[in-house]
Amino acid sequence: MGEDSKKVTVTIGQRPLTVIIKKEWEHYFLEAEKVINDSFFEFAKKWQYKDQQDLTNMVLLDFVVKALGDKERLREYDEELVPMMESLKQLTEEFPID
Repeated sequence: MGEDSKKVTVTIGQRPLTVIIKKEWEHYFLEAEKVINDSFFEFAKKWQYKDQQDLTNMVLLDFVVKALGDKERLREYDEELVPMMESLKQLTEEFPID
């Protein structure tokens, strides 16, 4: 483990996981732990399950679906934004600011 690495234990769904990470990423792992567990326990309240692995899979599926939706919305946004920025660039070239 290098000087820029750190061993961190996060608990996901009551299961501790020890990982070696870059030190500057620690706050992301701790925030992820909270977000995942919040979602995990929300699913546990609403959904009948036999095994905690079922809840973990639901959380994972939910996060991936949301990420894919966000990715699609960003792509659509970029497709609209790029032509607008190009038009703006042309306008600023036509009317230089001194």
